[in-house]
Amino acid sequence: MHIHDRWTILQYFCAFISAKRFNVSPDGDGDILDWIKTYGRGLRLPHLNERVDYELGNLVETRRVRREEWRVWRAAALARAREIEPAASPLQKRVDFFVKCCGLTSSQGYLLALLALASRNIMCSELLIVANGASHYRCRQQAFDLKELSMVFRPGIDMRDLSKDGALLRFGLMEMDSSENLSLTDTVEHILSMRRLSGREVRDQLLGLARHATLDWDDFAHIGARDLAARIVENSEGGGANILLYGPPGTGKSEFAKTLGARVKRGVHFIGEADKQANEPNRRERVAALMIATELGAAAGKMIVVVDEADDLFAGVDEDDAATRHGSKVFMNRLVEQTRVPTIWITNDLSRLGPAVVRRMNLVVRFPRPGIAVRQRIVERVASRTSIDLDVKAIGQLARLPAAPALIENAILSAARMRGSGEEALQILGGGLKAMGFGEIASPPAPIAFNPSLSRADVDLRALAAKIKAAPSKALSFCLSGPPGTGKSAYARHLAAELGLEVLEKRYSDLASSYLGESEKAIAAAFEEAADLGAFLILDEADSLLRDRGAARHSWEVTQVNEMLTWMERHPLPFACTTNAPEMLDPATSRRFLFKVRFLPMDEGQIAAAFFRAFGIEAPRSILKLEFLTPGDFAIVARKAEILGERDPVQFAKWLEEEVAAKPEASRTKIGF
Repeated sequence: MHIHDRWTILQYFCAFISAKRFNVSPDGDGDILDWIKTYGRGLRLPHLNERVDYELGNLVETRRVRREEWRVWRAAALARAREIEPAASPLQKRVDFFVKCCGLTSSQGYLLALLALASRNIMCSELLIVANGASHYRCRQQAFDLKELSMVFRPGIDMRDLSKDGALLRFGLMEMDSSENLSLTDTVEHILSMRRLSGREVRDQLLGLARHATLDWDDFAHIGARDLAARIVENSEGGGANILLYGPPGTGKSEFAKTLGARVKRGVHFIGEADKQANEPNRRERVAALMIATELGAAAGKMIVVVDEADDLFAGVDEDDAATRHGSKVFMNRLVEQTRVPTIWITNDLSRLGPAVVRRMNLVVRFPRPGIAVRQRIVERVASRTSIDLDVKAIGQLARLPAAPALIENAILSAARMRGSGEEALQILGGGLKAMGFGEIASPPAPIAFNPSLSRADVDLRALAAKIKAAPSKALSFCLSGPPGTGKSAYARHLAAELGLEVLEKRYSDLASSYLGESEKAIAAAFEEAADLGAFLILDEADSLLRDRGAARHSWEVTQVNEMLTWMERHPLPFACTTNAPEMLDPATSRRFLFKVRFLPMDEGQIAAAFFRAFGIEAPRSILKLEFLTPGDFAIVARKAEILGERDPVQFAKWLEEEVAAKPEASRTKIGF
């Protein structure tokens, strides 16, 4: 045993026998006398005469002699405890490391050292046991209750430091089980057990090796604040900096942290992801790891600390109900304020951090899905690092899917590992997107390509598209109304192609939620995503999102429309709302749309042109007079003919008539004279 550890145990023992009850001989306490007999020599305590002199024949005299012997022995033992403290042992050096990292008080440092020594040294462990009046002939402990520990407290020790809200538990250095027994956390045990205590070894053991970037700086060109983040980190010498990255899962937040580190030539360490048994750490252990990492980073320099899933640390600190609150709000705020190393906080849900935390960040960066140009560059770069052979078509197909960098990389690498093709990478990526709520990615190709001349409207669709393309402003809004199949959504996509913009299409089901306020968040997110991507936003079934507020029966119906109207007015890029029921729209929508286009069923000339384009033959005269025919009807019949191998124009005409007859408009009885 190291001389400093013996000296420390002697301090604990002398604190114990300094109690008033030991002013007299502990004749009735055989356990403490046994402990002295067993360990006294190792602590260089004077010999204690344990004889019982019955020959005196006088019990009173016997007790007097024993009291005098104890008094002399106790005074000598207490004198030994006043000797100069020797050089720190390896264990004490590690305790001192925690004291420095976490800014512990002398009371907290004393308590940490006590539990550390008691959990490792049988002499100290048995001292606590017998001091508590229990038999010391039992297994060595790793956890102790407060009463056991308090028996050896020196004056000035604050009992509140060991409470559930005390600093030692809050910092993640100790933990308390259901029986309120105290023990050291895995983080502390891990460092206390290290053979050497060098900054590099502690960093590597606790944080692991620095993470390396797999993407390039240009892969994050769609993040407007990327250069600002790099400048903040580069100029953080001598102090910390807090950067918050938030956005949906898979948008590249963690990858950006690693890429930022490569950009500014700093090691990037993700903290608190696993304990020493590779198990999931609890919140206290993650807090402890963060505090230690901050100290290590400040000492070593050239390091970035990353806290992924940061909302797990902060969730609940803003709760008003003490029963649901986790951790101290003040403590967590100070933890952010006192970072001594550039720290990147990552979360998928900004609301879980609370405004007090967000306000303390030096930079807040939202991560959207990247646009098609960025996605194509990522596809090409990831493919170049693998053995997969992607042609221009496959690269284009992968880039067109609205996926985040992490999903793109995973799909290509997964296909490459099994020596797959671009088609399999596309299938993997499509499955990932579907699982994340993006619905069906692949759709059957249209049998008839969209042509504005085949869609009838109350304006010239070709002329409108040409003027829109030449317009200097991109803040354009369209209300495209009319019966199903008339080409409303197809025309919106045509406008996007004319403007050279990617399409972001949202249906009512994508935005609706049964939870209060969630639909409004989804609406805001859709407009924000379109702005980030530089995309043309198409909102199908707009009558469900913009229903007349005068007919509203619930408050959420009003707030949903209010949210839509607000975003429609401020959106800087083109968007279109399509609806089959324009009469149901709120009156306030009228001034929000620059262009209101009413789509109509096809006229005779369009029917003839569509029939020839779809089937390569002239249209029978019987269908030219059909009312309510739309381009959508021709698309359905063309697909049916392809599947069934039908070539008879009479059958085509019959199917078109059936499509018209199935429409509600066709069954209405005309009234008139």
